[in-house]
Amino acid sequence: MSTFYTRYRERRETIKSVLCVGLDPDPTRLPQGYQQSPEGTGQHLKEVIDATADLAVAYKPNAAFFESMGSDGWGLLKDVIQHIRNVAPQALIVLDAKRGDLGNTASHYAAAVFEELDADSVTLNPYMGKESLIPFLEREDRASFVLCLTSNSGAQDFQYHGVPPLYQRVAQLCRQWQEEFGNIGLVVGATRDPEELRTVRSIAPGMIFLVPGVGSQGGDLDQVMQNAGPDVLVNSSRSILFASHNKVDLAEKAKAEAMSLVNKMRPYLG
Repeated sequence: MSTFYTRYRERRETIKSVLCVGLDPDPTRLPQGYQQSPEGTGQHLKEVIDATADLAVAYKPNAAFFESMGSDGWGLLKDVIQHIRNVAPQALIVLDAKRGDLGNTASHYAAAVFEELDADSVTLNPYMGKESLIPFLEREDRASFVLCLTSNSGAQDFQYHGVPPLYQRVAQLCRQWQEEFGNIGLVVGATRDPEELRTVRSIAPGMIFLVPGVGSQGGDLDQVMQNAGPDVLVNSSRSILFASHNKVDLAEKAKAEAMSLVNKMRPYLG
C-alpha cells in the first residue's frame, strides 16, 4: 500500500478523526479584523490551521481560490502548505485542483503539484482516461483522488448516464487501477443518496473516499460514516473557515466547529 495510505491510517488512529479542513480563501468574505489582502487571507488561514492542527487528518487547499489572486496567491499557497508542515507535520495535504490532461501537459501538472507545491495528493478528473492520470499515479509516495460521484446538481448531466451509470464505471476502473498503483482514492459527495454511497463502497472496498459537502452544503455526517465506513476524509470548509464573523473569536469558534465534527466521527472509528 502507498505511503499516503499508511500515513492516513496512522494519523486517523492517532487522533481518532477523519476530518479534512478545506481551505477556500476568499478575501471578500474574511471575518472582521482581517485585512482584505493576500496577507490578511494568509493570516486567516494560518489561524484556522493552528486551531485545528490536533483535529485534522488532512487539509484541502482549493487551488482556484489561490490562483485567482495571481502571483501573490501562488506564493500564499506555498506559504500555507509550509505552515501546515510546520504546525501539523503528520497531517496530509490534498490539493483540490481537479487536473486531467494528456501526456507532457499532465506530467507538468504533476510536477507542479508534487514537486513545486509539495502536496501529498491531488484531485483528478478522469474524463480523458487512464493515460491522463498516469503521471500522477506513478508517484508512489503520493496519492490521487479521482472524481467519481460529485455533490453538485450538474452531476446528473454525465455521472448517472449509461449501464452501469458512469460513476459506477469510474469506481470499477479505479479499483482495478488501485490494484496496480495502490495510491488512488475517490471523490464521493456527502449530499448523494445513502444507497449510492453504499454502492460505491461495495465497488471500491478499502479505498479512501474524499467526501466534500458536510457542513454548509448540507451533507449528513452520520449518513456518510454509516454508508461509506471509516476509510474516508470528510471535508468541511466554510463552516470552519467562517465559524465566526470576527477575528477576535475566529480561532476559538473554528476549533469548536471542528471538535463538534470530530466528536460525531469518533463513534464510527472504534
